[in-house]
Amino acid sequence: MRQGACGILRTMVFVALAIHLAACGSHSSLTSIAPPGGTPTSANGTAASGPLLGAWWDSSQNGLRPVYGIAGAAYQGAATYSDGSYNGAVTCMRKSVALLTTSSGALFSVNLPQGKPVQIVSNGIPKPWIAFSPSCTSSLVYTPGSSPALLVQALLSTPTITSVMLPAGVSAAIVADSGSILVETSDADSSALIQLLAIGTNTLQPVTTLSGFGGMAFLPGVDSALLADATMNNVIVASHLTSNMSLSSIANAADGVAKPTAVAISADGHFAAIVNSNGSNLLRLDLSRQSAPIKTACNDFAPSELVPLAGNFAFQLNAAGSGTIWAFDGNSSKPRVFFIPSDQVARSSKRGGR
Repeated sequence: MRQGACGILRTMVFVALAIHLAACGSHSSLTSIAPPGGTPTSANGTAASGPLLGAWWDSSQNGLRPVYGIAGAAYQGAATYSDGSYNGAVTCMRKSVALLTTSSGALFSVNLPQGKPVQIVSNGIPKPWIAFSPSCTSSLVYTPGSSPALLVQALLSTPTITSVMLPAGVSAAIVADSGSILVETSDADSSALIQLLAIGTNTLQPVTTLSGFGGMAFLPGVDSALLADATMNNVIVASHLTSNMSLSSIANAADGVAKPTAVAISADGHFAAIVNSNGSNLLRLDLSRQSAPIKTACNDFAPSELVPLAGNFAFQLNAAGSGTIWAFDGNSSKPRVFFIPSDQVARSSKRGGR
């Protein structure tokens, strides 16, 4: 009876969501080490089912919240990996993998939704920022403003770790599938210097200077990237970064670029998404230039980020922990914004004294 009632409730949630769609270094090979906390623990002690759309760290429950369903009909499940062993996590949903962090700086890799964590770093960087490559094969672990960083490669098989040094005062960094790294440092006049640390080298190479930093993202499988200029309202393709580099503009204000703050690329490299702070909030660009840019307005919230969800071209748009999670699905001919409500079972468990 209880399982039947839950199934009916889930069906009702999916129907309600469908109605709501109109809203808007040194190298080291690693061996498996048992995680400090062992198995994933959920708030209600049960495992959810269905396709996994996304996951993010919920600091209020000190656990990783999975999102089950599909774009437009999804819900947040109860927190997992919440036994107190970990203090954060960053996911790469295109391969359903996550990196769990601890207060001591240890780093664990885990396959979602219910895999067993495997330690890949014992003494790393406490409270790090983690950037995944487009295909989830590499990640960069760093702290803004600090030079020491860790490059994780072969993440989906047998991970290896390389110590790298970023420029002092680094504000943002991204990593390519190859392991090459782009870094951004800001000057006093708000201009942004973009530099490349090519894989296998220790010397930074200048790429360009942006009048204002509006985001950057590597294309999958190649050492080429999109760079957004927030002052000039321009999106640039930096091609062949490690050999015969070239820069060319692919979109500007006439196409709908209006003070960009974030940029991301589809898993197949065909489309780009831009978050604007002015005008229409979201812009889809066809990188093959076979179709015109498409603008999408967000009437109920202001998007702040583009975190890839499962699939080709879907992104989380606002930070977890802010209540309703909003997301963007740009795959169809008419891109749309949808929301993911909090899971009611998890809320009830928390009120019961978790």
